[in-house]
Amino acid sequence: MYSILHGECQQTLSEIDENSYHACITDPPYGMGMDKWDHAVPTVDIWEEVYRVLRPGAFCLSFCSPELYHRMAVAVEDAGFVIKDQIMWMTTTKMPKHNRLKPAHEPIVVAQKPFKGTIKDNHEKLGCGMIDTDNTRIPWDKKPPTGWVKGGAKRRVFGGINNKACDIVNREEYWVDPSTNERIIHETENANPSGRYPSNIIGEVQSAHQKYFYAPRATRKEKGDYNNHPTVKPVSLMSYLVRIYAPESSTVIDPFCGSGTTGVACIREERDFVGIDMTEEYVEIANKRCKEANKTTI
Repeated sequence: MYSILHGECQQTLSEIDENSYHACITDPPYGMGMDKWDHAVPTVDIWEEVYRVLRPGAFCLSFCSPELYHRMAVAVEDAGFVIKDQIMWMTTTKMPKHNRLKPAHEPIVVAQKPFKGTIKDNHEKLGCGMIDTDNTRIPWDKKPPTGWVKGGAKRRVFGGINNKACDIVNREEYWVDPSTNERIIHETENANPSGRYPSNIIGEVQSAHQKYFYAPRATRKEKGDYNNHPTVKPVSLMSYLVRIYAPESSTVIDPFCGSGTTGVACIREERDFVGIDMTEEYVEIANKRCKEANKTTI
């Protein structure tokens, strides 16, 4: 189910009940002066309304430009969210600008509405709070590795030794827990056959490193020939973020919906969606794209 609302986002959000949505995934104005709608990044007042309509534990993801990311992140934080991460969407398709390096990434602020108790309890009660790293793994390029040592991260001692030793008599490797002096025998496990654990870098990289990242690309076909929006994101990118941060059967809100790419992604991933945009033309385009996506998923 999807709905595209025409209106100014702060006013429209103020008319929505609090604690209504499971996630906010949005690509708002960057403050780059591309058009009259892009004069500044969203204000704290707007993010406070987003905060109000999200459920406790819900994630809020917002794209921005490298130049003004700091203002976006601070505004989101000042609205009450806790900054949890920064995702880098890497892309090599942008054109160089005068006296600047070629743009090759866009940052995404990852924030979460605070919650009480444990993440697990919050997720079970309100349907949000836990990210999905199982269904979003990066497929192995070859056969998954075998024989990894269990608990490797726990044995790391940066700048020092890891207390690794060997029992010559029994021919067993072990490590010594520095807090208890307990001897712990190494155990092994195979890599997850579903793929690598997803990272906070998403994008197009050198082929030798491609296996470590998720690399979507926008296409004219997925935009639609009628779509004249200047900053359309790839559907595959938004689908990936939806799978990670919007639990199954949840509802996602996008207060800066533009031509509706987040909505198309939600429909493909079987999430409900509510989009808001102040430009009537983009509302019509978003409705058309979501309608087409809805037909292909039935």
